[in-house]
Amino acid sequence: MHAESKGWFSTLFVKLTEPLIFSKRPLTLTVLTLMTVFLGYQALNLRLDAGFEKQLPKGHPYIQVLKKYQDQFGGGNSVLLAVSQKPGKGDIYQGRFLESLKAATDAVFYTPGVDRTRISSLYTPNVRFLEAVEGGFRGGNVIPSGFTPNEASLAMVKDNVSKASIIGRLVSNDQRSAMVVSELVDKDPRTHRQLDYIETAHRFETIRSRLLKPTLYELKLKEDYRGIKSGTLVATVYDDPRGAFSRFKRYTTSVRNSDGDVTEHKVPASKLQVFASDNPEFNPDIDVEIIGFSKVIGDVADAALQVTGFFVLSVVLVWLVLSYYMGSLVVSLYPLSCGVLAVIWELGILHLAGYGLDPFAILVPFLVLAISVSHGIQITSFWLLEVADHGLDSFAASRATYRRLVIPGITALVTNIIGFGTILLIPIGIVQEMAINAMFGLLAVIICKKILLPCLLSYATIKDPQRFRDFQKQRDAKLKPIWNGLAVLTNRPIALSILGGFGLLWLASGFVARDLQVGELHAGVPALKPDSRYNLDSDFISNNYAIGVDILQVYAATKTNGCIDYDVMNRINRFGWYMQNTPGVVSTTSLAGLDKVVWGQYNENNPRWQQLPRSPDGLILAGQQFTTSTGLLNDDCSVMPMYIFTADHKATTIDQVIESIKRFDTDGRAPADLKLELAGGNVGVMAATNDVIKKTEFTVLFWLYLAISVCVIASFQSIAGLICVVVPLAAVSVMTYAIMVFLGIGQTVATLPVAAFAAGIGVDYGIYIYSVLEENVMSKGMPLRQAYADTLHQTGKAVIVTAFALSASVATWMLSGLQFQIDMGILLTIMFMANAFAALLMLPAFASILMKSQPIPVFARA
Repeated sequence: MHAESKGWFSTLFVKLTEPLIFSKRPLTLTVLTLMTVFLGYQALNLRLDAGFEKQLPKGHPYIQVLKKYQDQFGGGNSVLLAVSQKPGKGDIYQGRFLESLKAATDAVFYTPGVDRTRISSLYTPNVRFLEAVEGGFRGGNVIPSGFTPNEASLAMVKDNVSKASIIGRLVSNDQRSAMVVSELVDKDPRTHRQLDYIETAHRFETIRSRLLKPTLYELKLKEDYRGIKSGTLVATVYDDPRGAFSRFKRYTTSVRNSDGDVTEHKVPASKLQVFASDNPEFNPDIDVEIIGFSKVIGDVADAALQVTGFFVLSVVLVWLVLSYYMGSLVVSLYPLSCGVLAVIWELGILHLAGYGLDPFAILVPFLVLAISVSHGIQITSFWLLEVADHGLDSFAASRATYRRLVIPGITALVTNIIGFGTILLIPIGIVQEMAINAMFGLLAVIICKKILLPCLLSYATIKDPQRFRDFQKQRDAKLKPIWNGLAVLTNRPIALSILGGFGLLWLASGFVARDLQVGELHAGVPALKPDSRYNLDSDFISNNYAIGVDILQVYAATKTNGCIDYDVMNRINRFGWYMQNTPGVVSTTSLAGLDKVVWGQYNENNPRWQQLPRSPDGLILAGQQFTTSTGLLNDDCSVMPMYIFTADHKATTIDQVIESIKRFDTDGRAPADLKLELAGGNVGVMAATNDVIKKTEFTVLFWLYLAISVCVIASFQSIAGLICVVVPLAAVSVMTYAIMVFLGIGQTVATLPVAAFAAGIGVDYGIYIYSVLEENVMSKGMPLRQAYADTLHQTGKAVIVTAFALSASVATWMLSGLQFQIDMGILLTIMFMANAFAALLMLPAFASILMKSQPIPVFARA
């Protein structure tokens, strides 16, 4: 099933499909146009869609534990907002600062999607102090209700903060910053719809602007609109909403109906009047830092809007490369326009299937364009060959090209689909969604490239056919010495040298690739650049708070009322001490650790009494002030989480901490009714994700190459074809892993699919080259050297142009504001070029050894 194969399937397939495409071309184009309009409309309705749940490997034991305790202790989906005094402006114990902190606390409290029972701040009632006084104990809120800033009350707050043991947690170590900690729910409690993380991130950004921008802008209705009276305040913003594109904006406002129900309305900016005034909450002496999963998604989504510009730039670059290669600006538009249409179809199908476009999957349309252009170049290149070398007109050349390439082309695309489908084996929602998205795109490519492009080329008109043919012949004449030079690779001594060199490079790459780490290799959020606002905020909080920004929750599951059993609590306390002294751990917090502090206060803060009481009564007395709202225990005290704050979330740190926990839990000293269960917090999620990647990486690559091998061997029915096509592909994959080690890029959810995507695209090179080479040798009886030179004349030039065009398109990603897009751009650029050159160099070398007068049979040819 290759080239102009005489196999029964190829003959039957071409016989059935060719008349459908070419005999009724107007009908074919009309149907495809209507489908494009329909899917284009669907694509316009596609929205960015992000979710915390999609990031979780739900089948992993850590995540199952996390979900089991999520309602009681949160799911690790937190947002930290720090309000900080600027350098030289003093500490937090100033009236103006505390007013700003209260405004931030109130704003977070009323933010949709925030779990109001899990907000902690100096102003929330779950943050209390306790002190021993004559006759007993005295405690209360750190900032009492009715607080008014004066010298005495500010001194009282400072004293209460020191007594509450929250320095390093809610107050920075230098006491110049205070934090509002909140937890998000995955569904909006008001609408019961999936929480819009991007909108939530924008709401938190509005809180920042509310405190840092000197001017506020009120948008009020000019006149009555859909039952809303004129003069109604629709929105308050802190950036000037008046601009060149302001009329295209829409603002959401909630209106309570007469029956008490609240409905939301989208109000166009043209219906609103802007009123500017001084912002009463503006504080020039402070700064605001915000971190959390939702904020990451929001920043990634905002930066992902640049992708539109990169997409346009990629299209222009590819068009220029194709125009130079084809000698016609118009002809080059045919494969390029079909590639763009394939992307539109992909996005439309994605919306029809009920999916949104995740910000982390925003790169899939680029891959669809790349695959589409790859096949389009092959088709157009053969069409040019028929026009220039054989003197056919556009229609005849298009039919001849279809007969020649439809089978190897569809084989390559089916191989791509199956290859991408192997990514579904990774049990992480976002990765599986990327795979489904890519497969939708490949279905679109099959139609746009194998049906639409040949149909369009049959209508292509060339103003000066002779000049056009002369250009093609002149270009081929310049390239002929290069093809003849590369054909020398079919000489066995040279072929053995080439294969030996690649073998040594493969072994060296494999040796280096052993150091490839699974997980993140850098502090901060690797999806964003190190100097991004988010990573700067993260760095500030890490450096100024003892808790750090990375949290691992270990759940101590025991019997009911386990918190008054000394053996249980002592084990938890010892675990806290053990982890506190583990490299990579900044601090720990648990009920047992805090019980020790309280018991010491009961005994006049004597250091000798800073230990757990041995009697149940003493444990009851020490722990009675810690309610379930603190997150330190559940209702019946059968589960008590330990909060472990790590220095960062690098792969080495996570592995070290998890290994330490396992060693402690298996030392044989734990009470029979106590079990340490992993894991919650963002570090727990990362640990589970890294573990899944480690376990599935080999499986995915195995099934990927098995699927490619089955498709290749079914197409060429020879071991020679299998080795010539697949081995160069595998060599490049190993070399890429070595390059990742040199570049400091870890194997993560973002980079894991790259190998499958690049291999799926790279296999096209080998399939197209081998299909022509085998035909030249087996059907036309050419000597191998002459056959390979002719193969390069027919398809080799298209392979090189494809590699340069695809590399030029993904190289634009290096201008992105997203670090993971830059990393993927580097890897794909290298892999696109490496796959092409590996196919051009290794394939003829293998062919010189394996290809005989007849192919090595696997299945009998029909």
